[in-house]
Amino acid sequence: MVLHFYTGEGSCPAMQFLVDYKNRGIFYRSARDGYGFEADWSEFYTTSRKPTPADILALALSGGSMSGSIKFINDAFLIWERNTDWAKIGFKNDSDADSDSYMWFETGDNGNEYFKWRIRSGSTTKDLMTLKSDALRVTGQVIPSNFSNFDSRYVRDIRLGGAATYKPANNGMTWTHQAPSGCVYTGIIVQDTGSNSADNIGGVYYRPVQKYINGTWYNVAQV
Repeated sequence: MVLHFYTGEGSCPAMQFLVDYKNRGIFYRSARDGYGFEADWSEFYTTSRKPTPADILALALSGGSMSGSIKFINDAFLIWERNTDWAKIGFKNDSDADSDSYMWFETGDNGNEYFKWRIRSGSTTKDLMTLKSDALRVTGQVIPSNFSNFDSRYVRDIRLGGAATYKPANNGMTWTHQAPSGCVYTGIIVQDTGSNSADNIGGVYYRPVQKYINGTWYNVAQV
C-alpha cells in the first residue's frame, strides 16, 4: 500500500510511504522541487526489522573482519574466557605525567596457564617461546643486540699471573708449604747437595689464577 502526501509547496512538495504486507517493512521517499522522486525508497528500521551489522557497518557479536583500528581511551582491556580459565591484555595509564604506564598480559585460574609465542607456515605451527611461572623457554638460540650486560658479569678469559717462589731456610731441613689461596704450583727448585747424596727440593714456584671480567683481570679468591 502506498500513501501519497502532496502539498505542492516548498522544496518537498510530495512524500510517499510504502507499507509492505505482513509487517515486512515501511519505506518512504520524497520529491524535490519540480524534479519529482529522484531517489529510490528508503526503509525504516523497526523492532521487527532490525538492520544487520553490514547495514550499519558494525561488527557482529558472533565475529567478523575489520579493516580499521580500534582505539581505547580509558584503562580498558580485552578478555578471553572459557570454562574457568581466562586471558587478558590491558593498558594502565593515569595521566600524561604518569611514570608507571604499562601494557600488561595476564592468564589465570589455577596456575597452570602460561604464555606461548608461535609461528605458522602453511599447515605447520612451530613454538618459538613459552613463559611459565618457573622459567622462560626459547626454541633455538638467544642472540642479544648488545652484549655489555653479559660482558660486565661473566668471565671471558682465564690466565696465570706473575710467578712467585718459596724457599726454605736451608736444604737440609724438612719443610712443607701450601700455595696461597687462589694460586697453583707451577714448578719446583731442585738443589744438588753433593755426589753422595740425593738431590733436595729447595723450593717451589706458584702463580695466582686470574679471571678477566669487563676489561679487568682479577685474582680468584680460591681454587
